[in-house]
Amino acid sequence: MRTWDILTGLCKASFQTPVKDSDKRDARLINGKLIFGWYADEKIKIWDAEKGELLLAIDGPSHLNDLKMSEDGSRVFCLCGWFIEAWSIQTGENVGRVFTGPVVTEPLSVDNSKVWAQNNSHIYVIGWDFGTPGSSPVPLPKTHSYRLHPNGIMLWDSVLHRVEDTSTGKVVFQLPKRYGSPLDVRWNGQYLVACFSPTEVLILDFSHILK
Repeated sequence: MRTWDILTGLCKASFQTPVKDSDKRDARLINGKLIFGWYADEKIKIWDAEKGELLLAIDGPSHLNDLKMSEDGSRVFCLCGWFIEAWSIQTGENVGRVFTGPVVTEPLSVDNSKVWAQNNSHIYVIGWDFGTPGSSPVPLPKTHSYRLHPNGIMLWDSVLHRVEDTSTGKVVFQLPKRYGSPLDVRWNGQYLVACFSPTEVLILDFSHILK
């Protein structure tokens, strides 16, 4: 695992992980710590990259299609066949399970307690909010998944691959078709990081239009 400085393109740090063959994995910077999650041997494992320490090993499903951790470090979401399940990263407790049906495809899109899965026709996504402890996940409107900028105006549309201004409805940025569909997108309102393969990453800076 390596991390880079977006402004300079220089490698900042390199960590050795215990992962071998698993392609179901995710990494997040949570409270200043680089946390790595992966699936292997029917277990979901959460690992502190800097300390080289296994934080948690959760008994997972027998088959897994996708894995994503929330940015607030509270949950790990898994697409398991026709279901989405979530576990607490702190305790390993299962905090919810929803039935998606056979039309859902990967990858999952996560915004803290909210998770979306795209239907296989790529027209819309279905989502749920796992944010209420002790209660069932709440269905979200059938719409495009999004990542809001902290100002509450700019959003990333994961189906149409573009950034919109919610106050005007105008498209601020459209990902060019030549790039195809990214495997994963991370957006904090300033930087949009779109991954197309392990060796192809597009990084865009929106600071000049968000001021």
